[in-house]
Amino acid sequence: MKRCFNILLSLFAAMLVLTSCEHKDLCYHHPHTARVRIDVDWSQYSKPTPSGMSVHVYKSDGSHVLQSLTNTITHTYVNLDAGLYHSIVFNQSPLEYGSVTFKDLDNYNRASVVTNKYVSRWYVARRGGSDEVAEQPEWIGADKQELMEVTEEMVEATSGYMTHESKGDQRDYVIATHYPLNIIHTLNVKVHIKGIKNLRSARASLDGLSEGYIFRYEHPSTALVTQLLESWRLSTDKSTTDAEGRPVDGYITSQITFFGMPTGHLGLPEENYFYLSLLLVDGETQVDAPFYVGDRITRDPVKENTWNLILTLEDPLPDVAPETGTGAGFDATVDDWEEGEDITVGV
Repeated sequence: MKRCFNILLSLFAAMLVLTSCEHKDLCYHHPHTARVRIDVDWSQYSKPTPSGMSVHVYKSDGSHVLQSLTNTITHTYVNLDAGLYHSIVFNQSPLEYGSVTFKDLDNYNRASVVTNKYVSRWYVARRGGSDEVAEQPEWIGADKQELMEVTEEMVEATSGYMTHESKGDQRDYVIATHYPLNIIHTLNVKVHIKGIKNLRSARASLDGLSEGYIFRYEHPSTALVTQLLESWRLSTDKSTTDAEGRPVDGYITSQITFFGMPTGHLGLPEENYFYLSLLLVDGETQVDAPFYVGDRITRDPVKENTWNLILTLEDPLPDVAPETGTGAGFDATVDDWEEGEDITVGV
């Protein structure tokens, strides 16, 4: 009798092991997450189509769930529990950018991108603050979606273990479609100058620009930076010539990319300070022209994310003799200037 009892006990234990293994297999093939799709449509992004994208998914409380870095730019698949989610999409991987840094991507409420800073060899802050200046950001397309819902039905329908009856119902569940837009702005600057024949080179600084972009709120940040304008083009007015037939008047133009005007910008003159320095053809004389331009930086009525700033120097540049051994005219490069004569130009 005792031997029979032991045999029965062994058989019962074996059944428990088999039953346990079968249950584990069932759980393994029946994950409690849904396989869902997030679509991305780049048709409204005005810059070149990216070669990859980053997708970050967050719980409704803002905590980070996962990121997907993919060269497939039309969609990505993610596995999520039933619940509500937010997501952020932007082109490329954060590591592919050199002029900006992505910050706090582990939290939806704080996720942002900011421009990198450096110390220029010539710029000195003229209104106090740091001597650091901001780099020009590369093109970024971004979008956010909130309260994407993953239902229990999606979990059941997309799980790995399915009955024969439910297999026919398997399909993609698209929980959101992103439409990234360009978040980087362009500023065009034009300065009209009389006596432009005496100009050799130019450089300028502009403060009061936004440091970066906050994904959740889809607008520039309130933090401020200064950017430099070091590359200029010269155009002359051929209708104004001197006795030697050289154009006397004209204008210079420059362009930068930036994150836009800071959120809350009121368009007051003192909110943006533009400081222009001109080196004349003698290689010594320097003309400095300060402007308060917060009310003069205006949106382009046609071009997306484009701003224009047009200024005029009130006084003509003084006539100076060209530096010995050099030709007169505009030099687009930025030289290490020696201290020269300062001429105050009216704002």
